Amino acid sequence: MTKRITLTVSFMLAVCSLTFGQDKFIYDQEGLNPKYVVVEMDSLEQNEIFTKAINWIKETYKNPDEVIKTTIDNEKVRFEGFKDNLICVNSLGMVYCYYGLYTIEIEFKDNKYKFTPLSIEYRVPASQYSAGGMVSINFNDGTAYYNKKGKLRKMYETIPSSIETLFNDLNSNLSNYLLSEKKEYDKDDW
Repeated sequence: MTKRITLTVSFMLAVCSLTFGQDKFIYDQEGLNPKYVVVEMDSLEQNEIFTKAINWIKETYKNPDEVIKTTIDNEKVRFEGFKDNLICVNSLGMVYCYYGLYTIEIEFKDNKYKFTPLSIEYRVPASQYSAGGMVSINFNDGTAYYNKKGKLRKMYETIPSSIETLFNDLNSNLSNYLLSEKKEYDKDDW
């Protein structure tokens, strides 16, 4: 009987950890997983989370009016960011790093928000070997960066971690900002 209870409890813990343990983004052969993260915000109403998220964008990005692409009051915001040296490729012993553009959508409900990465593109300059242009990262399939044995190709070894770090750091920064209590200072109190 105790073996059955122990087995049942172990199974339930495994299912719970798989179901609720996906709070970090991972990029591998299957692409980006999970596709979105829901972050709990205890005791914050939908409109508070929305307003604070807009303020976070305004404080985080240099030109927030250009960064914010879509807003639906108290429901959703979509923004596009830029990052230097986001994607680095090791080619013939040389490391080439490219700037990237990323798009993220955040949806809001009472006590939570949903953080969804929508895209990443990076710009490869024209050269004698290629026409250059914008290259999209496939969020549904990461096999282009792995060999037939499932090992990360040396040329692309930093790409998965760069994608994970970008989205996990942005989500963490947003979450910390939303949970922080910013003091409202009186204009005369310097």
